[in-house]
Amino acid sequence: GRLTNLKVTGLGVKYDGQAVRTVRVHEALADSLLRILTALAASHPEILAQYAGTYNFRKMRGGRRYSLHARGAAGDFAPATNGNRTAWPTAATMPISVMETFAREGWIPAGAFWGRDAMHFQATQ
Repeated sequence: GRLTNLKVTGLGVKYDGQAVRTVRVHEALADSLLRILTALAASHPEILAQYAGTYNFRKMRGGRRYSLHARGAAGDFAPATNGNRTAWPTAATMPISVMETFAREGWIPAGAFWGRDAMHFQATQ
């Protein structure tokens, strides 16, 4: 699939405190992700201010297959308090309402589905 640069200027998306202008994502998911980020800008700007990336050409941790990040079909937010090995909801802090915003667009919120890695959201389409 093809990747595109989704313009997110003005939504409050920040990486390491710096404003993000574009997010690299699979072109088939761009409209969906824009709806999600627009909704989160209104409801949870603090989560968007802790953006940790979408596209990353890498294999899954500890695996041989490529991650959905390598296809531009996954995103990470608020990693400091929602890490891969941090149990959700007992220790991780990702709000269920953020997970619901992604789920309404057909994205899997890892925290709710796997009980960990609450920073991770991946498209199902």
